[in-house]
Amino acid sequence: MIGESIYLDYAATTPTDEEVFNVAKPYYTEIFYNPASAHFLGQKANAAVERARRQCADAINANPDEIYFTSGGTESINLALCGVSGGLAVSDIEHDATLACAQKLSCSGADVQYIKVNGEGIVTPAALTDAIDDNIALACVMAVNNIVGSIQPIKDLAAAAHSKGVMFFTDAVQAVNSLEIDVKDWGVDMLAVSGHKFYAPKGVGFLYVKRGVKLNPFTVGGDQEGGLRAGTHNVPAIVAMGEAIQKAKALRAQYIAHITQISSEFINTLDCGTIIECENKTDEIVSVVFRGKDGYINGGRLSTALSVEGVCCSVGSACSAGSATPPQTLLAMGVEHAGSSVRFSFGRNTTTEQARRAAQIVNTVVKRF
Repeated sequence: MIGESIYLDYAATTPTDEEVFNVAKPYYTEIFYNPASAHFLGQKANAAVERARRQCADAINANPDEIYFTSGGTESINLALCGVSGGLAVSDIEHDATLACAQKLSCSGADVQYIKVNGEGIVTPAALTDAIDDNIALACVMAVNNIVGSIQPIKDLAAAAHSKGVMFFTDAVQAVNSLEIDVKDWGVDMLAVSGHKFYAPKGVGFLYVKRGVKLNPFTVGGDQEGGLRAGTHNVPAIVAMGEAIQKAKALRAQYIAHITQISSEFINTLDCGTIIECENKTDEIVSVVFRGKDGYINGGRLSTALSVEGVCCSVGSACSAGSATPPQTLLAMGVEHAGSSVRFSFGRNTTTEQARRAAQIVNTVVKRF
């Protein structure tokens, strides 16, 4: 590797914020008690869990009793989709966890319909209603796509689903840093979040479930999380997530301005490739299709070559790393030569100098190809 590494894969994961870590640290060594214990020491840990629940609820304008802690986005998605009895309508550009749930439900005999996305990476209310038949109980569209950054019209989509008598779920894992999430305004019935995408630790997340929505338990064996998710709470991670989501909310305007500057610097310095444009998107994610002198470049080979030069990026979701298949999102959008795409994603710690230097390295490496 030449020079210092430049991390441009924040859509895969973020570092735990130092202030957030320091708040959570005592719950590893000092206040280590089981929050399910009835004694006063256990209740100290339980108080911390409930404080974090209120913080998470406040960040998305929910009620605390509508927040259910999980191990992260994948579990939250599984709980939401597999916990509802009935058919599922799911967009073509969902995360692999959602698409895998859809496949599992289909194999179990459930009616699964796929909602088409347009060439700009957007799901329209009309496309959603077209996919809903009499067997569908739940519609699912992610808030911000993790491959191209397209922002979906969630409020309109939820209203369209409800007009057909169907509940609506959104995967908001990629949305916390850049979108003002308001579950009441959006009208969603369920919403999934994962801590490690907004500077909390890995292995913790939550599912918002609107009052009145009934779900089948994901795990059994205890009364934790209202009986929906048995198992001892990960207190330090939950505490950290509560702090992190509050900080993400407080810093959102500053974050968006920073990311806009970083993205512009990267794009303006890049003199090769075709950027995948979307009608409405976050600047956090830039996906590019690259062509060399003798044809289109394999995205996996290019990302490996960039890694050798110190630029850490990806060809798609980290959950599908190693797959030889182009990202499903790009295929659904009809992007030509989707297998030649590379995703660059920026975060709080990305500097303009890093963005500029990374683009210069990309220019050099692509020319070699």
